[in-house]
Amino acid sequence: MSAVKCPKCGTEIDVRGVKPGSTLTCQCGNVVAVPAGGMSRKMRNLLIAGGLVALSCPCLGIIAAVAIPNFLQYQGRAKQAECKVNLKAFYAAQAMHSASESGYEPVLSKVQFSPERGNRYAYFAGPGPMEERASAQATGTEEAQAIGLDTFKFAGQPPITFESLPPEVAGLVGLSGECPDCDITMVCAGNIDQDPSLDIWSISLKDRALTDGTSIPAGQPFQHVNDVLE
Repeated sequence: MSAVKCPKCGTEIDVRGVKPGSTLTCQCGNVVAVPAGGMSRKMRNLLIAGGLVALSCPCLGIIAAVAIPNFLQYQGRAKQAECKVNLKAFYAAQAMHSASESGYEPVLSKVQFSPERGNRYAYFAGPGPMEERASAQATGTEEAQAIGLDTFKFAGQPPITFESLPPEVAGLVGLSGECPDCDITMVCAGNIDQDPSLDIWSISLKDRALTDGTSIPAGQPFQHVNDVLE
């Protein structure tokens, strides 16, 4: 710095060779201090803030690596709620039907089972006809033993059919045993994260056991494949 301006009269004062921090007297009588050298406080604060941000970046990456998968799992579990709620509704509908009839009914319209439109899952109470939801008006409802996922709303989703189910799960679907001591099992299947695997659950009207010995109480949704983890 070669000169400073007097704040009182505006005269420039030559400060070459004068030690920073010293004072000079302007011709107007005003005392002017020679600014100290070095970095300004504003610049110093900016550099400190920048350094703190740089140091925090690895921490932000670690936080994101943990938080994003947890958020996706939370989203997946929220979508799975549709299936579990509708399986419980199927259980209640069949229980009411069997109270007045001898046994259970795989034709879904006869037990007034019809999930709301916008369903991400397909529902199977038997290997028979499926209600299609590829348009604003569902088709094939009258004798349907299954309800397809709503491809009218989720246009990018491929349909899920009975053949889409793993053989060991497909074998559980529908009526089993002799009525009135029979049982009925519904399976729901949906793709909730756009990968090839399906999220698959089932429910039965009576206690059951899988081939691996797993015991499942009546009316309890059981998850066969967890698409959130696959």
